[in-house]
Amino acid sequence: INLVLPLILASNAELLQRRAAVMAAAQAEDRDVLEQWALLYRIDTAELDDQTLLENLLSRVDTIPVAIALAQAAVESGWGTSRFVLQGNALFGQWAWTESAGMRPLTASNSRAVVRSFGTLIESVRAYMHNLNTHQNYQRFRDARQRLHSLPEDIKVKQLVTYLDSYAEIGKDYVSKLILIIMSNDFSKFAYAQL
Repeated sequence: INLVLPLILASNAELLQRRAAVMAAAQAEDRDVLEQWALLYRIDTAELDDQTLLENLLSRVDTIPVAIALAQAAVESGWGTSRFVLQGNALFGQWAWTESAGMRPLTASNSRAVVRSFGTLIESVRAYMHNLNTHQNYQRFRDARQRLHSLPEDIKVKQLVTYLDSYAEIGKDYVSKLILIIMSNDFSKFAYAQL
């Protein structure tokens, strides 16, 4: 927690800066800048007017609740003990499909899969957050996050975690594991932590 919490907070702070930049571009009616953000966040802008593009961007350029990120880091890295984190700075067990992108697991459901490696731990956190903010499997997560935006963090976490069933092959059991880790370690107390 002492190692990963500051990385999560820093990455979330970067996301808030990006969100502010998106808002500033929208207020300035700078479509070119909005389209650059859309490219980064994998949004097809062809059929979107400026308002719809802004709404789509704001649903993707957003923070990940600290309790969820801590729990996923704990599960995916074996509390920081897995060889993927020790040798490849991979805190979140993200898969890649190119041999050179990571390390081969001893057992995997797909023979082409590797666990993505990173140069630093913060790169792993950034990639994890970008994955949740862009991958199609987490659209329900993003929709719920946007819908629940004004609620207190602990209430949001309880609802949002249920949309992470596709993060691991064990599905709903993965969600149950995350909930147990969040509750038993009182990760909600870090909801408003600051660097």
